Amino acid sequence: MFPTRQRFFIFRRAVVLLHLATFSVFGQHLTSVRGSGLGAYTALSDDIASIDWNPAGLVSVRDWDVNTSLYSAFRRDVSSKGISLYAAGSAKRFLDFHVVAGSYAPGMSLEFAVGKPAVLDSTSTTIDQQDHITYRESYALGYGYQMTPTVGLGLSARYREQMVTSRQIVLNEFSGARIRTDDYSASAWNIDIGLLWKPNAEWSLGAVAKNLFRLTESELPEGVLSYGLRNVKTLRVGAAYHPSKLAKVALDFDTKAMGGFGSEWTLSDRWQLRQGVWFGGRSAKFFAGLSAGLGFSYGPAKINVSYVRFLDQSSRTNPTLTQFLEKGVQDLGYNVFTPDQLSISASIALGRTKDTWAKIEYVQILSEVYPSSYQVHAFRPLGKARVRNVSTKPIEARVSFFVEQYMDNPTETRSYYIEPNGEVDVPFTAIFNEAIRFVPSMVLRAADVFVKSSPAADYDDKSQTRLIIRGRNDWDGDALSLRYFITPEDPDIMRFTRNALSQQKDSAAGGSRQLEKFRSAKTLFNEFASRLTYVNDPKATKDRVQFPSETLALRGGDCDDMTVCFSSLLASIGVSTAFVDVLPPQRPDGGHIYMMFDTEVPAKQATVISENPKRYVVRKNERGEETVWIPVETTAITEGFTRAWEQGAKEYFDEVEVGLGLVRGWVRLVDVLPGR
Repeated sequence: MFPTRQRFFIFRRAVVLLHLATFSVFGQHLTSVRGSGLGAYTALSDDIASIDWNPAGLVSVRDWDVNTSLYSAFRRDVSSKGISLYAAGSAKRFLDFHVVAGSYAPGMSLEFAVGKPAVLDSTSTTIDQQDHITYRESYALGYGYQMTPTVGLGLSARYREQMVTSRQIVLNEFSGARIRTDDYSASAWNIDIGLLWKPNAEWSLGAVAKNLFRLTESELPEGVLSYGLRNVKTLRVGAAYHPSKLAKVALDFDTKAMGGFGSEWTLSDRWQLRQGVWFGGRSAKFFAGLSAGLGFSYGPAKINVSYVRFLDQSSRTNPTLTQFLEKGVQDLGYNVFTPDQLSISASIALGRTKDTWAKIEYVQILSEVYPSSYQVHAFRPLGKARVRNVSTKPIEARVSFFVEQYMDNPTETRSYYIEPNGEVDVPFTAIFNEAIRFVPSMVLRAADVFVKSSPAADYDDKSQTRLIIRGRNDWDGDALSLRYFITPEDPDIMRFTRNALSQQKDSAAGGSRQLEKFRSAKTLFNEFASRLTYVNDPKATKDRVQFPSETLALRGGDCDDMTVCFSSLLASIGVSTAFVDVLPPQRPDGGHIYMMFDTEVPAKQATVISENPKRYVVRKNERGEETVWIPVETTAITEGFTRAWEQGAKEYFDEVEVGLGLVRGWVRLVDVLPGR
């Protein structure tokens, strides 16, 4: 029993001196090697390191960005451990305006030992009663959103871990002194929100709210809470000025009176020189440190080197427990315990890496695509794209449009001149291939719109929009579009007219040559009437239209189908036709279409057609000659040509001559030339 008591007595007389030993330090403010060389990076953040400095800077990532950084810390009281991996991460842009990023940073750590080993005098036995404190921030996630070409928002989440190992000497009269070890840990996600604004080519402004939110997973107990990280909310703002292409000047300042300022000089296309000054940071001196950096770029690859030298070394070499408890640690990097350090990083941008000179603000599709009239979009704009010049000098931009499967090649507009920060609406057309004619029913397709500026070999920006392609028989209700259903060269149409006219050849041999077109039209109509039946259309003017060969095969159709089919028959023998499109103002749902054809009888000789001027219409043909035209109501098909002519003439007289439909705009004549 006596030896135990002796050890107990001797230990009570031992002198224990408390001090603080820092084993390793690095941290978040210095994650960007370029930023640490500048001293201020909030308004210039443009890579994966933006997760920590200002997550809004992620919007500068064009496609893929991959980054790896190394560091070496220098302290007078601890020998250097050489170069160590600090962090590795990547970022990816998607859906044009969004960027996601993630990083793994084994070097983002800070480790302390509190206390001094106790020595027992009689035996020189050393008892380790130091408390070990470790802070880590190994994982981080980021998200950037490009709100406008000049404004970006960002959010980042950093996973913080705190681990405390507490050792206490426990004395027992029988077993003597022993060490009791207690392990504690805490973890949380700290959320930052950032903003980046570039109002013009000379200025960029940034702001980031650090530790704005905290998602706690576990906390340290009360007994060791004083060892915990200080989760202080701060707001840091930054500004950068670009007086020329060769120089940048930046300043950062936060609500804790910490920050930095510096400059970057472009020595050549590949080399950049940086220098910075750090201030505040709860340092004994206002100017806390100096930094210098060098950058090298070659194509998509960049290498950056920086060195940071802190002026106040008192707390960085032999910090005391009092200093630690009083000042604490808010950021794992830029604090009073951060040592001098040399950093190097390498990054590569994958995918699209060219500077963007033009950007698509939005795309508007002006109309749906109807397979029957797809040719019109080769000369009539299908849509327009608003293009902005995001460069500092005037550009000439061209817009391309492409729909996979239905276009063989993209169409391209002429060049449009755009001033810096200006915007222009650029109309674009589309040349569809034959595949679009066989779309059976409505489909929704993705269409790609590209913008190219003259200095760029590839496109500057890309946008995707939706395009509605109707079925092959769909019609938009416009009589102008109805012309594209006429197919005079269809084999079924040509076979019908040849057979019908060959049967009447002998009877027409002795007739006047001047009435040849009139007799042929009459013959075709009567033959047409003998085979087909009119079906009432319950959907009025905007509906489904049959192609002429379908009408012949089905042996019937509505007024649109009959008008299209008979016009195709006449066009196949060189007779010009026109649609009479009627939309009564008192009955908007009572729209109707019938047709008229050109007899080619001169207006002065109209009496050879009829002595009654109400039975025909005198109008100019495609050659500008006034000729006699015969209105025909195709819905009266079962009653023969004479009755259909009589009814069509009456409708035209009532609607145009009496009702002044042409003058008032509710009657429209749409010419369909032979060969359409």
